[in-house]
Amino acid sequence: MSGLSVALNTALSGLFAHQQAIAATSENVANVNSPNFSRRQADFYTDAIPGQYAGVTVEIARAGADRFLQTAGFDSASGAASASVVAEALARVESSLGAPGDNLSFADKLNEAFAAFAELSATPSSIAARAVAVAALDDAFGAFSRTLGAIDSETLAVDARLQAQADRANELLQDIYRLNQIVTASNGAGDEIDGRLKELAGLVDISVSRADDGRVTVSLADGRLLANAGGYAAFGVTVGTEATVSLSAVAPESGALTLVSTDINAAIAGGEIGGLLALRNTELPALRQIVDDAAGGVAAELNAVYAGNAAVGATAPATTPLIVETNGAYSVNQAILDDPSLLAVARPASGVGGANDGVGAGAIAGLGATQAAQNVSTAVTQIGAAVEIASGRSATAAAFASEIETRILSDRGVNLDEELSNLIQFQRTYNANARVIAAIDELYQSLLNIL
Repeated sequence: MSGLSVALNTALSGLFAHQQAIAATSENVANVNSPNFSRRQADFYTDAIPGQYAGVTVEIARAGADRFLQTAGFDSASGAASASVVAEALARVESSLGAPGDNLSFADKLNEAFAAFAELSATPSSIAARAVAVAALDDAFGAFSRTLGAIDSETLAVDARLQAQADRANELLQDIYRLNQIVTASNGAGDEIDGRLKELAGLVDISVSRADDGRVTVSLADGRLLANAGGYAAFGVTVGTEATVSLSAVAPESGALTLVSTDINAAIAGGEIGGLLALRNTELPALRQIVDDAAGGVAAELNAVYAGNAAVGATAPATTPLIVETNGAYSVNQAILDDPSLLAVARPASGVGGANDGVGAGAIAGLGATQAAQNVSTAVTQIGAAVEIASGRSATAAAFASEIETRILSDRGVNLDEELSNLIQFQRTYNANARVIAAIDELYQSLLNIL
C-alpha cells in the first residue's frame, strides 16, 4: 500500500505541476501582442522524501532578460529619444527658411534687396523703384526676424516640455518604487516595472540593476540613485539664461523633498530630457548667435555705406540711419518705410548730385559682394548643416534602438510555435499523470475487493 501511496503522490504532484505549466503557457499565448510582457517559463524541480514521497514541483517565473541586452536597450532608447528631440526642433527652425527654390530665406531675400538697389541705381528718381528697394530690404530683415522668432518659439516650447517631461519622470520613479514593494509576489508587477523603465529610459539615460527577486535599482549614469525598494528621487527644473535640472530625495510616506543636487545636467546626456537640455543650452543659442551675427553684420555694413549717401540734389549725407534695431530685431527705419522718397541714394562726393545720381544706391547694391553678405549665406548653410547632422544622428540612433528592441523581444518575448509545442508537451504529460492516477485507483479498488 505504501508503494501505491508514493506512486499516487508522485502522479498528483506531476498533475498539479503541469496544470500550472499549462496555465502559464496559455497566459503566454494570450499576451503574445501585449507590450512589455515577458513570457512565463515553467521550471520543474524534483521534490522527494525517500521512502515517503517522490514527485515534482514547478516554479513559474518571468523569462530573465539578458543583462547586456537590457543595458543596451535602455541606452539605445535614451540615445534615440535625445537625437529625435534635437532633430525635430532644428528641422522646425529650418522650415522658417522655406524649402529650396522658395526663395524665402534671409539670404535669398537679401540678394533680392541688393538686386532692387542695383536697379534703383539706374533710375534713382523713380519713387516706385525706391519703394521696391525699401520693401525688399525690409523683407530681408523680416526673414531674419522670422528665423529668430522660430528659434525663440522653440526655446519657449523646450522650457514647457522640459518641465512636463521632468514631471512624467517623477511619476515613473514613484511607480517603480511602489512596484518594487510587490514584485517579489507578482510576475505582473515585473512587467509593469519593465514598462516604466522603458519609458523612463526614453526620458533620461539610466543604469538599472535587478535583484533575483525582481526588485530593481535605478540610477543616473553617474551613479546617483533614482529609485529602489527603499525610496525614490524627483527631478526639478529651473529656467533662466540656461535650463538646469536638480535632484531631490523624496520621503515615501510624506512626499517631503530633500535637495540632493541643484545641477545634475552633466549626468543627463541622453533621453528626451537630455535632448531638451542640449537644445535649450547649446543648440538653439548657437543657431540664434549665428543668425544674430549675420543680421547685425549686414545691418552695420548697410548703415556704414548709407551714412555716406544723400538725397538726390543734396550736398551733405543724410543723418537718419537706414537700419534700426529694436529689442534685438533689425528693420528698415520706419520713416523711410512710410515715405520711400526719403531714401538717400546719391553721393555728394560723386560730383553728380543731380536727379540722376544713383551712386549711393549702387554702393548699397555693391554690399552683396562683401564678407558681411557672404556671412549671411554662410548662416543659412550652417543651419542646414546642423539640421542634416541632427537628422542623420536621429536616423542612426532610431535604427540601432529598433535592432536592440527586436533582439530583446526575441530573447524574452513570446514565440507562438514554441508555446504551442510546450502546450502539447505539458498536456500530454498531464494526461499521462492522470492515467497513472486512474490505474492506481483501479489497483486500490482491486485490493479493497480482495480484502
